[in-house]
Amino acid sequence: MTATRARNPIGIFSTKRTKLFAQKYNLDLLDKKCYGVSSDKLVTYSDVLFIVDNLWMSHFIDSVQEPITTTWDEYNNIYNKLRKKWPSAFYYY
Repeated sequence: MTATRARNPIGIFSTKRTKLFAQKYNLDLLDKKCYGVSSDKLVTYSDVLFIVDNLWMSHFIDSVQEPITTTWDEYNNIYNKLRKKWPSAFYYY
């Protein structure tokens, strides 16, 4: 095996898709502790998705700044997805 094949280009992540998703939201790419994953496991897409969903929930519920800049359609899609996933969180008295 050559040195090119021996290195792991995705680091702590289970797939390249997961790493790119974390990179898109400027999450830590080197420390597993940030994702709440044990040291013997890789960070999965669902781990990153959980963090990203919580960043967006903070934006929608607590009026925190958007995690990333999106188009109006993407913004509405994210809002509707989260509202469908956690309807009680968006129920205001």
